[in-house]
Amino acid sequence: MLFSGKFSINFYAVDIFKKAGSHMNEYLSAVITAFIHLIGALMFIPLVKKFNRKTLLIVSSFVMGVSLILLGFCMYTKSHETMLMPSVYGYDWLPIVSMVMYMVASPIGLCSIPFMYIAEFYPSELRSVLGGLTIAISNLELFIVVKTFPNLENLIGDHGVFWLYSAACFGAILFTLSYIPETKDKDLTLMNDKFARLRKAERVSPWVSPLPSPSVNSIKKFQYKSQMFTQ
Repeated sequence: MLFSGKFSINFYAVDIFKKAGSHMNEYLSAVITAFIHLIGALMFIPLVKKFNRKTLLIVSSFVMGVSLILLGFCMYTKSHETMLMPSVYGYDWLPIVSMVMYMVASPIGLCSIPFMYIAEFYPSELRSVLGGLTIAISNLELFIVVKTFPNLENLIGDHGVFWLYSAACFGAILFTLSYIPETKDKDLTLMNDKFARLRKAERVSPWVSPLPSPSVNSIKKFQYKSQMFTQ
């Protein structure tokens, strides 16, 4: 979620529009994209009731990844002399459209549903502790992503940063398909079955359950008494 670059783009939206080469005022563009993000957040409420969690995650991640690829392409053609530059310069709306697609898709799935999983995956007796720990780690990752954005720009270029974030979005699709179970209209107690194979198998006791297994000392005492009885 955090490595999709959503918060970095929010913090550096004005600079991104300047570098993308859009002729629209960069401050106005940032306000428009923020308003579009609000619309996407409002769309999330009815969509999460109608569609599955995994479907929203996959669609949201895919749209965000494609949008970042297009935005990185605009950055690349802006900073490099290529044969595509004249044709791309004729489409000044492409960075705006890419940002609008990104801002609509991000709250619909990838940037919202992971917070719902805190209540659906963690057991009730540990939910408060694990939920707080998860949010703390998320804030730490948020700081790292936002802080390293200018350094990554200098290292791999503006287009490279957006393509890196795009790879994270497509990686989220693979992770969702491989490991995330569907939780919509499901009993929360069934979620443990999905992750059971990741746990360590418990040793099987030869004693009949639910009686506790006797200790070593009690076994020795039993053997000693049985020998006294048979002699």
